[in-house]
Amino acid sequence: MLWNSFVEYQTENKFHLSGYWLFFILVLFWWLLILAAPVLAAMNFKFSSGFIYLFFSKICHQMPERSFFIFGKQLAVCIRCSGLYFGFFLGTVFFPFLYRMKRNLTPAPKYFYLALIPLFLDFFLNYFHLVDNTAISRFLTGQLLGTVAVYFVLPGFLSLYGNIFNRKI
Repeated sequence: MLWNSFVEYQTENKFHLSGYWLFFILVLFWWLLILAAPVLAAMNFKFSSGFIYLFFSKICHQMPERSFFIFGKQLAVCIRCSGLYFGFFLGTVFFPFLYRMKRNLTPAPKYFYLALIPLFLDFFLNYFHLVDNTAISRFLTGQLLGTVAVYFVLPGFLSLYGNIFNRKI
């Protein structure tokens, strides 16, 4: 049922669909870069993996004790950032099924703030030594926020995409 409405929507508005696919490719590339760093490091491509780690070091603390490892090598970002970016990727995948792309309206800001609450609770309860957070709590709270964030970012991207190519959206 959802898939049929998506296919029907594709034929209605190919322009929005091309903007969505561009966004999807960019988000997928970002997530693959995060995974590529430890794979390249494990294969002894030190220059390539080092460049990726350096790039992500500007936006993430990359603490080893708060990071996932693949092939014995640390991901390019910490667990919480991994959750944020994975959630953003998942939200992008499910966006066309849950949200009509011809609507350029973002949801009410309260939904973004509601998604922030678990992340802040996880951080501050640990910070004040009330409850120790875990790798799973960091990943899941980041994933929730990342998934919700797509519904605020992608409509703006589609609008910008339409403005750049002078198309009515």
